[in-house]
Amino acid sequence: MIWLRCNHGREVSYADIAAGVKFPNGHRLRQAVRVVRVIAANRGDRLERFQPSADPARRDSARRRVWITRYMRSGHGDEFSFRDAMSAARAAMTSVKDMHRATTFEAANPHSIARTEFATMAQAADECITKVAGLDTVGPQTVRRENTSLLTQMIADLEARLTEPAAG
Repeated sequence: MIWLRCNHGREVSYADIAAGVKFPNGHRLRQAVRVVRVIAANRGDRLERFQPSADPARRDSARRRVWITRYMRSGHGDEFSFRDAMSAARAAMTSVKDMHRATTFEAANPHSIARTEFATMAQAADECITKVAGLDTVGPQTVRRENTSLLTQMIADLEARLTEPAAG
């Protein structure tokens, strides 16, 4: 943790971390990195996820791109931080969509042990997806425009169908 804080903002690989802390590059180092990621989050800092280095000169012995991370103190960030945050956000939305599919299925299952709980979770996931689909004000570089208009149209159609019987 101390070594990573001292190397704030620098691209470091597992091999760099292992050499810096005099720890073998293996499973235990990867475990320690996961623990440091949690500690950094608790401090308000961020240990970014490992991504391929953008620097074409950073290659391993087999000429493959090196996977690197950076320890970023609170309030510091750049394009790499942006890529990391967007990657995490997209992965989270994929998980929310998977959760919505699974909980909706289980809520409709007559043999489910906890139908009402799954229905509540499905509704929460649906509201999250609806909220994110409506994010048009954050800018084109943040939200991918893939199927967002279709999703928005589907939500509008659903809302229209839900309000139709009340009006008629």
